[in-house]
Amino acid sequence: MPTVQPRFARVAAAIGDPTRALMLARLLDGRHYTAKELAEQGGVVPATASQHLKLLVDERLLRVRAQGRHRYFTLADGNVAQALEALLRVADGALPETVRWQAPAMRGLRRARSCYGHLAGELGVRLCPCFAPRGWVRAPHADGSGCPLPPPAAAGLAQHGLPAGADGGPSGKRLLYGCVDWSERRDHFAGPLAVAMLNAFIARGWLRRRAESRELDVTPAGQAGLVASLLAQ
Repeated sequence: MPTVQPRFARVAAAIGDPTRALMLARLLDGRHYTAKELAEQGGVVPATASQHLKLLVDERLLRVRAQGRHRYFTLADGNVAQALEALLRVADGALPETVRWQAPAMRGLRRARSCYGHLAGELGVRLCPCFAPRGWVRAPHADGSGCPLPPPAAAGLAQHGLPAGADGGPSGKRLLYGCVDWSERRDHFAGPLAVAMLNAFIARGWLRRRAESRELDVTPAGQAGLVASLLAQ
């Protein structure tokens, strides 16, 4: 009787292919991309890219949305993003920290980057300890369900022009939760409210996306509004 291949083995094989790994790395920024754009990222022709993308969708690593004549691909959910970030940490484990993150190409990524739609890197990690003393978040539940938001959170966030809520279900316990940061090895915020906050930072001109990269640039306005004000302890 043939042995049934465990699902995690199929998922590992799907992620481990070099072309698909390049596609998944691009999608870690939380945005939607066409098959043509992901083909360019993977260095393959569109027909080959379509085969790779079908496999990733079939393994529930990606989801696809049709809009007009185009089909847009994105990561299936936050669990996939966290798994990919964890693999990045494992893959980079052989390099000394001083070597990896002092490389010119990595300094900007360590400073600020997007992680499945929320802020990561040094700036993302700094949000966590600056929210708690202000009474905006309580300690996360032991079961990992999220960081509860006490009443002062809405007013405090609104003072900085940030969203005070998002669709996190009736209890809102999963509006924010911890995600271990690839470079900093400490939690940054993830969840619907974290995504809404990054969108607000970009809309206010505090952060600016870079083409072809997850790196985020801190603008002069962001240096004043985000770093010197919101992140000030």
